[in-house]
Amino acid sequence: MIQFFKLGSRDRLVVLCILFVLMQGPFLFLGNHIMVPELLWIRLGERLAAGWRLYAQVQDENGPLSALVYAGLAHSGLGDFHIYRYLGSGLIFIQALWFNNLTHRFGLFNDRGYLVAFFYILFAHLGPDGLSLTPAMMATTFILLAYGRLFKLIKSGANSEDAMYMGLGLGLAFGFYQPSILFIIPFLVSALFFSGFRLNQYMIVLVAALLPAGFCYTFFILGGGEDVFWSCLLKPFRIGFLVSWSDWDLMLSLGTFLVLLSLWGWAIANQNSKVNFQQLGFTVFFFGMLAAGLQMFLGSMQSTFLLFFLVPHVSFFMAQLMANTRGFLFQEITGLLILLVMLGSFYGMSEPSFGKRIMGHRLFSEEPPKGFVIHFSGKRLLLLSDDFRYYKYNPAATAHFKNYLSGMQPEYSQTYEGLIYWYQILAEDPPEIIYDPRDLIPALAVRIPEFGKCYKSSFYPHLYEKIPGREFGKTPASGRL
Repeated sequence: MIQFFKLGSRDRLVVLCILFVLMQGPFLFLGNHIMVPELLWIRLGERLAAGWRLYAQVQDENGPLSALVYAGLAHSGLGDFHIYRYLGSGLIFIQALWFNNLTHRFGLFNDRGYLVAFFYILFAHLGPDGLSLTPAMMATTFILLAYGRLFKLIKSGANSEDAMYMGLGLGLAFGFYQPSILFIIPFLVSALFFSGFRLNQYMIVLVAALLPAGFCYTFFILGGGEDVFWSCLLKPFRIGFLVSWSDWDLMLSLGTFLVLLSLWGWAIANQNSKVNFQQLGFTVFFFGMLAAGLQMFLGSMQSTFLLFFLVPHVSFFMAQLMANTRGFLFQEITGLLILLVMLGSFYGMSEPSFGKRIMGHRLFSEEPPKGFVIHFSGKRLLLLSDDFRYYKYNPAATAHFKNYLSGMQPEYSQTYEGLIYWYQILAEDPPEIIYDPRDLIPALAVRIPEFGKCYKSSFYPHLYEKIPGREFGKTPASGRL
């Protein structure tokens, strides 16, 4: 198998496509369980497609460009988790071929073949959420484009045009997944050591990288909501996740496996390659691997898709390992073992019950209680909890989209500012039902009499439903705040 993809021809490309379908097919066409991250991305897209604005009217930490993609899919009627997985798989295949072509175009391999693309596809099977249309996957697309500009700068000499496009690629990656801006550090270090960058070209890179965020911030200044802009935009820059769908043992085992394979390939490649430009490329990707490894510790939502930034680096170094080692049997056995480990762990995680009990993750959304589904399905929900299974059959209402981002506390109903915040949340987009397992509503209802005129307790525990014909914010209250 490894020997087959060392050559570059059309029949090899056809076989790679078939192998890709065989790897992805069972998950894409037989997987009928939605994952919690997918559910949240779909609900985010629906709300934005309905005209609400990110951050200001939908409290969410996703990058503005990722949110725009989800909104576009929802607006086009494509807000389905199967569509997300088809698009994600297609993007992986495009990235694999483009990255494979990049390594050959700049002479990082002596022979043309599809080894890099093969390993890229293989290592993309980190977890079931990694094959969906994740912010990390979309950000990686522009990081790869930035790598192309960086190697052009190293090979052809520093120039302002390529510096601008490299910075813009990193800025767009930031717009999809904010912590990916950390890649600017290894990119600038590589440019410093290997391209002869001048001071003004460093400034061009920095300014170009900040442009997407600048345009987004300008939009919020003009439309209101700039107070929450920085809070939501910078929320992923944190060590210590607010919610976790994958435990640390799973994340660290997968991440360590990829990093060790990368270091192995890096060491072998440096020992065997005599081409100076190839050795520069090894160092560039080594710097990038360090930034990619750091990504798994950053974010507000812990999930295996954070490991996707390692995929280009480990695929490049493993391809170098196979290209620079002798022994047909060694290469085939090593490739087969990696194939079994990656696909075995991937399909183990992709089976919801096995993945939860044995692999220790909670990626797949569980069913909400039957009583809730039967009586309240389809009603717009204010969810005062991080139990997101209640979003499975109910769209989101109010700006309070994710409870862990709002910081909503019982003390809010004890202060004038807190009551104003509650009133604004409810009046801007009155929900049809409110699920309140933390019992925040009773104290609020005492201090805002209008709430009792518009909502009543239902038979379902901790659930309030709207009184027909009443609308919060439009019904006169008998008391004052």
